[in-house]
Amino acid sequence: MVQTVKKTKHLSHIIRVVVAIAAFLYFVIRNDPKGIIRDFGELHISVFLMALVLYIAGNLIFVLRWLVLLGTQGVRVGYWPALKLHLLGLFYNNCLPGSVGGDILRAWYVAKHTEKKIEAAMSVFVDRAIGLVCTIAMAFLAYWFIPADGAQGKLQFGTQLNPASLAIKFLLGIVVLIILAALAVALMYYNRKWRAVLFKYGFILALRWSFWVGRIVKAVKLYCCKPFILLLAVVMTFVCQALPIYGLYLVGRDLGVEAHIKYYFIFFPLSWIIGVIPISVGGAGVMEFGIQGMFKVIGVAGRIPTLALAQRITWLLTSIPGVIIHITGKHLPGEFKNKD
Repeated sequence: MVQTVKKTKHLSHIIRVVVAIAAFLYFVIRNDPKGIIRDFGELHISVFLMALVLYIAGNLIFVLRWLVLLGTQGVRVGYWPALKLHLLGLFYNNCLPGSVGGDILRAWYVAKHTEKKIEAAMSVFVDRAIGLVCTIAMAFLAYWFIPADGAQGKLQFGTQLNPASLAIKFLLGIVVLIILAALAVALMYYNRKWRAVLFKYGFILALRWSFWVGRIVKAVKLYCCKPFILLLAVVMTFVCQALPIYGLYLVGRDLGVEAHIKYYFIFFPLSWIIGVIPISVGGAGVMEFGIQGMFKVIGVAGRIPTLALAQRITWLLTSIPGVIIHITGKHLPGEFKNKD
């Protein structure tokens, strides 16, 4: 049974790698590789370096935001260890096909080395939740509040994006997931091999749930009691997301992409959400096609493939420190201390 689970996991990893390579190569080949190389040759190195610096600055603020949320729960971690763990997470998210993402990695290490395990883990998931909400909010705020007079194209939301319709579809999706989960549990119960596993882990989960739920509620209440901390985290989130987008806008302007800056603040956040879908490694190929397709909606084509690849290159470059940290073991637990 364990071997079957391992084989399934390895197969999913192989599929994600194959999809990433195939989608990325197809994207490059379809968009004239020689033209992309020529475009990069015409891109001023100073502009690309500025975009890279802005992306790094955004990640530095990202780490600071996480520390603010940790501090709210009374968990103290130094900035340097937290930064190394964040860089390791970037490497996992951008380069590895495994199911263990950077967020789970952060949660595991921090929870492993503090007595406030639940609170520390909660900070990671609250951090991610704030990031996701702000990413979606940035796209909609950019659409509604940034004027685009003189832009080459116009983006219109159709009736298919009606909020009520989306809410109904979302709720129906949750219902379907609950039904599928119930069917999976029922199948495990009626299968003798899986029944023992179901009872074993069901019992363990029930015991842990009774312990966790109180700690989780307490942690949530603590965040709710400090609205200014959450407001600060939201502001920091918008800043750390806006910096790399502005860097990409500089790259696009240098490449001669005729698109208003508002569309950068709409399309790139949406592309990040697309990249989270676990069908490729770091969303390779999938995100690039998404960016190209969204710019085509407003009638902008040109050097969009080069712009999309510029983002991918900045991600890969900033993943290099994570590779070094992973190899040298600088992320190991001994570096984390609870200073309470």
